[in-house]
Amino acid sequence: MERKRNIRFALFRRLFPVWLCCVLPLNLWAQEVFYPTENRLFHIERSKNRNLVCYDAHLTEGKLDSKKPLDVYWIDREEAPGKRKGLTAIQRRMAYGYKLVASGEDSAQITLTAYSGRVLRIRKLNGKYVCVIQINNRPAILHSLYVQAKPKDSLSVEYVELRGKDMETGELLTEQVTP
Repeated sequence: MERKRNIRFALFRRLFPVWLCCVLPLNLWAQEVFYPTENRLFHIERSKNRNLVCYDAHLTEGKLDSKKPLDVYWIDREEAPGKRKGLTAIQRRMAYGYKLVASGEDSAQITLTAYSGRVLRIRKLNGKYVCVIQINNRPAILHSLYVQAKPKDSLSVEYVELRGKDMETGELLTEQVTP
């Protein structure tokens, strides 16, 4: 019995480093890495590259900041994975910024600069801030947007896919919106 245990341990000791070096990284590479934060509301993925535009709740003394409710920034997933970069003034004004429509007691309503057709509502739900939007005419918690650029013009949008979770049923929802 003791001999079997020693053989198993010796085998484990020899194979474990192989598993750490070879098998585990393959599993990690297969998964998308989004670098979530505690205050992440949603992010934008794009067909152009793997980098993300992240939208986090901006808190002041534990409450949603009424003047600047969002912290918007890039997460690099290609050249310097995990590195955070701010938006340029042009990116804020033309593409990834937002407009504050209304703010209330620990809540806000915004529209995205590039897509002002829908109001996004930021509010607290079960102790965590969420972004609520209509997806397929149903109230949903927004998780991400995917922007598909036109094949021959990466500055033009073919469609945007909204992704979220139905607030009543918990069902995952998606909706494609064309400009």
